[in-house]
Amino acid sequence: MNSTTRFSGRSKQYVKYRPSYPPQVINHLRETIGWTQEKRIADVGAGTGIFTKLLLEQGNEVIAIEPNDDMRIELTEQLQAYYKEQNALQSNKLSVRNGSAEKTGLTDHSVDGIVCAQSFHWFDQERARTEFIRVLKPQADVVLLWNQRDVQASEFVRDYESLFMQYGEQYDQVKHKQMSVKALATFFCSKPQLVSFYYEQPLQYEQLIGRIQSSSFSITEQDVRYEAFMNDIKALFSRYEQAGIVTMIYRTDVYWGKLT
Repeated sequence: MNSTTRFSGRSKQYVKYRPSYPPQVINHLRETIGWTQEKRIADVGAGTGIFTKLLLEQGNEVIAIEPNDDMRIELTEQLQAYYKEQNALQSNKLSVRNGSAEKTGLTDHSVDGIVCAQSFHWFDQERARTEFIRVLKPQADVVLLWNQRDVQASEFVRDYESLFMQYGEQYDQVKHKQMSVKALATFFCSKPQLVSFYYEQPLQYEQLIGRIQSSSFSITEQDVRYEAFMNDIKALFSRYEQAGIVTMIYRTDVYWGKLT
């Protein structure tokens, strides 16, 4: 499935049930990487704007770039407070554009940084690198981050991951599972820096189902395995819930560095 279209029809579940990111990430961007309020940041593969919102709340000017129509429309609805007085989808702090990592539509050397939250693994890395170098100001940083389910942290997360390996469409091929300092060294000009943060997402049963349906790898009702998958998820929830809640535990990995 085309990486641009595979989230079509999932934007409502994505914005409602996907986790945000630990507050330490924004603190790290500001205090360690130097992304203070005056920095203009491009959020590439912005999705429904989960990370875009965190940057805006810090005071950054953000250009949200997203190629999927459903996701981009949801982003504009979620963040309308930042441009609702404008005639276009633009304000002093936020602009929303139909573009991709390989063709952002940005002008040369126009942004102080690029962030890719939960999106870089979908890109053509060679073409994205060329494009990022073109649009970044000299010595600007690129930040790549993922919420990775921490299968070492709990038996629930481990068993959840096993079910996705069994039922998920192409899940065993998901590229962000293979990201590492070594794997990303060819994208950056040298080995990137890495810092990781702990993050929890408590989920009721309905929220767990919504979280599953937000994934591009989740099977749909049209799949002959769907009923068996839902039965296994229900059994998983019953096995691990406490007071009607299970906890998804993430390790948020943040990579950053320069491209030249």
